[in-house]
Amino acid sequence: MGKWEDLEIRLNKYLRLSTFPVAVKLIEDLKDLENVKFLKKSENKLAVCQLFSYARYYGWTMACDKEDNLCPLAEISLGFEESNRLFEEGAYFLGRYNETKDAAKKTTASMPKIPFGKYNGILSGAFGRVEFDPDIILIWGNSAQIMRIIQGYLWKRGGRVSMSTFCDGVCADTISNAILTGDLQIAFPCLGDRRFGMALDTDLIASIPMGIVNEIIEGMEKTHKAGTRYPIPYQISTPEFFLKLKKQLDKAKKN
Repeated sequence: MGKWEDLEIRLNKYLRLSTFPVAVKLIEDLKDLENVKFLKKSENKLAVCQLFSYARYYGWTMACDKEDNLCPLAEISLGFEESNRLFEEGAYFLGRYNETKDAAKKTTASMPKIPFGKYNGILSGAFGRVEFDPDIILIWGNSAQIMRIIQGYLWKRGGRVSMSTFCDGVCADTISNAILTGDLQIAFPCLGDRRFGMALDTDLIASIPMGIVNEIIEGMEKTHKAGTRYPIPYQISTPEFFLKLKKQLDKAKKN
């Protein structure tokens, strides 16, 4: 197992996830991939979100350089490709997600983008199995599991968590924005993640920069001890239907 196994165990103690947390690292020099243990590389070009699916469902460590990524939004949001005129004018969203060119341009301008040329690839794997040092951890979970992450995050900070999304290009929300801000991000899986990455209708995604992972786990531990837990304990109450039925049966037996 990997160097982060203990952290993954601590995460799962409070979240009980159905798939692996995903370790993600952005790569500047592709030669660094030569030293990654158990690295698999697809013979086919993929969308970035598919790498994460291989990691979270199967535990595989996989990488993708900017030439092998097929998702046009990921290319721009991760800084693999320079933003172009068509993108800036809203052509990626016009008639698909937005009615007018002005609306599409607003969506375009809102998308978090890592500066072009900073990174040349992306690496991901099951958090507890990898040996590399991740930038962020991605967790797919149901609303109650993501709630527990937020509660852990707020244990010391207080306040509330704000969510910002346009529900497409989830890599922009979960990777680019997390890298740029160094802060927790909560997002919906996008169409690509659902169609090609096997995200479920019930999934939300939490993106946790490595610098705050321990803080969130500690917060989940403290709130767990205070009684807020996952799975959420249902309140046990007497089933009135069966009380009534039992009385009817007892009466029938006496007759």
